[in-house]
This record gives sequence, C-alpha cells and structure tokens, in this order.
Amino acid sequence: MITGIYDLTGTGLYIHVPFCFSKCAYCGFYSLMPEPGMLDAYLLRLEKEAANRLPEFSGNIHTIFVGGGNPMCLGLSGLKRLIEILLKHVGGDSIKEWTFEANPENLTPEIVSLLKDLPGIRLSIGVQRLQDQQLQVLGRRARMREVNDALSLCEKYIENFGVDFILGVPGCDSLADGLGTFLNNFSIKHVSAYFLSIEPGSALQRMIERKEFPDPDTADPEELYRVEEVLARAGFEHYEISNYARKDFRCLHNMNYWKPGDYIGLGPAAVSCEGALRSYNPADLMRWLDEEAPACEQLSSVDRRNEYLMLRLRLLQDGLNLSSFERRFGTQEEEFYSELLWHTEQGNLEKKENVVKLSKKGIIFADRIIADLFI
Repeated sequence: MITGIYDLTGTGLYIHVPFCFSKCAYCGFYSLMPEPGMLDAYLLRLEKEAANRLPEFSGNIHTIFVGGGNPMCLGLSGLKRLIEILLKHVGGDSIKEWTFEANPENLTPEIVSLLKDLPGIRLSIGVQRLQDQQLQVLGRRARMREVNDALSLCEKYIENFGVDFILGVPGCDSLADGLGTFLNNFSIKHVSAYFLSIEPGSALQRMIERKEFPDPDTADPEELYRVEEVLARAGFEHYEISNYARKDFRCLHNMNYWKPGDYIGLGPAAVSCEGALRSYNPADLMRWLDEEAPACEQLSSVDRRNEYLMLRLRLLQDGLNLSSFERRFGTQEEEFYSELLWHTEQGNLEKKENVVKLSKKGIIFADRIIADLFI
C-alpha cells in the first residue's frame, strides 16, 4: 500500500507549455515553435485560466508539474511570470513538490537559480540516449556535452533531479552499456524509461511508412531487463512500469495520477479529471487563446473500474489490493478471478495475501494482462 510521504490526498496541477524549439522525430505531444508575441499571449491566457479554475482548489493542490513541449522555451522572465501566476492563484503553503521538465540545451544557471528555492523542487531532464549518434537518430538537439553540462548544473544546485530515457531504438546499442558509468557521474534521484512508440502524425511515423526507419514495435525487450538490472545495482527501486527512484524520491505528482487521484490541467491540450468528469482543453494554441471551452466526458463505472485496475497494476511495488478494489467496484464476475488465477499460474502475476502485482516476466506483457482483466 502507498503510505507515508506518498499518501497525499489532494489535487495535482499540470501546466502544459506548448512550445519547443524543434520537434523530435518520435514526439506526438502538442507543441509548436514560439513566434513573436506567442509567449506573452500564452502567459496572459494562462493567468486568466488559473484565475477562473484554481480558487476552488485553494489549499488542496499539493503538486505542480510544468511540462510540454519544453517549458524552458519560456526563458527566465517567462518562467518567473509563470511561477508568479501559480503562486498568486494556488498559494505556496500547500505545495509539497514542484516539477519542471527541461531539455539539456536550454537549462541555464539563471533558470536553475530561479527554480532551486521552490519547495520540493525537482527537475526532469530529457536525456533519452547516451551517445551522440543515437541522439541524432531520435532528432534530439542536445548532444552528450550539453547533457553533461545540464546535469552538472543540477548537481550543484538541485538535490532532486531525474532523467528520461527512451528504450527500444532500432539499430542502437543497449542503453545499459553506458548507464552504470553515467549514474556514477551524477547523483540522479529518478529515472523514467519508456519504449519508443509510434505516435500518430510524428516524423517517425512518416519515416516508418516510407521504409526509412525500422518499426520499433519489433524491438527486443531485453534492453529493459538489462537497464533494470543496472538501475537496481545502483540503488533504484522499480516502482512503476516505466519509472525508477531512489528511496523517498518517487514523483509525488505522478503517484497522484496512479492512485488514481484528481488533477487539473491548464494550457492547450491539458487534461483534467475530477471524480468521474474528465475534460480536455483544445489541443491548439489559437483555439485555447480564444477561450474555447474544454471537451467533457463523463466516465462510466466500467471506465473507472478498468482505469483503476490498470493504474494500480502499473505500480509494481504497491500493486492491486483486491479488498480495496472490491470495496470500490463490488465483487467481480467469476471470469475476472479465473483470469487472475491463470496469469498467476503462468508467472505473469504474483499474489500475496490479497495484493496482486505484475511479476518481472509480466511487465513485458502488461498491456495484454491488463486487457484480459478489463470488462
């Protein structure tokens, strides 16, 4: 069960900054190149949206996550203004964690100096791979020199910083080969590692369609096991399918998503969820600037049941507590318990007392296993 520092009750706040100086080949997130006047227009609209939506959550927002895109595109003055907006409409006393995503090439000493004193500050640095040639394959702007400079800067001023990696890149040596040395060079507290996926509309999708790039769906899962082993030796807990942390350094904001808890999203393409109501801001800067209303969806009891099951099984150390699950959603049909038993006998799931968890073997087949338990 989630206890202690991770047992926060409240609402998470996500801010989507839709700007990026370049588009990586694999990226499917909504982002665009900033043009003159865009940043000011974005911040003015963000303040208005914050003023309209946040007062009812005063004192109940415990985590803030600023992502994108690349929030560093706002520059020093823009980031300062964004922080002022949030402090004005959220207050600072209830915030336990601030997270900012950053690309290595845009992280400056001035920006780090601005962020370092925010309560619970953590930086998530988009590293992705550990060789220049592999970074080039993914269309990244940064090279290892910029990566090392950014992490050295974090090392000097920020206790809690982490890195993101991409696994399963066709034609590339395993990330595990250089990972141990990399981890020895920096006091990294958190690692996110996701398999390369084909996002609709991305440059990578077009390259695969033209046979210019191998389909990453054929990638061998061995890289995941090797990376997991290196991280375990370095003292990282594999606490969620794609996330690893040192003791007491799980991401509080993401833990709220996975509990699952309520969250508010501000900015174009941001998503909010309050109970059974989910809303989606328009994934277009101009429509959002024009104050187009979010699209809303009322989640059914089946939707909420399936999502809860999926999110809890993704939490590898905590798993799905069947008693809690049945209290929320009632005793399940016999087929559900039969599927649990079958996957346990196959070694895909592990059951101890009343808690079910994905096994090491089952992580690779997680999507299939979870789908078998859906209704």
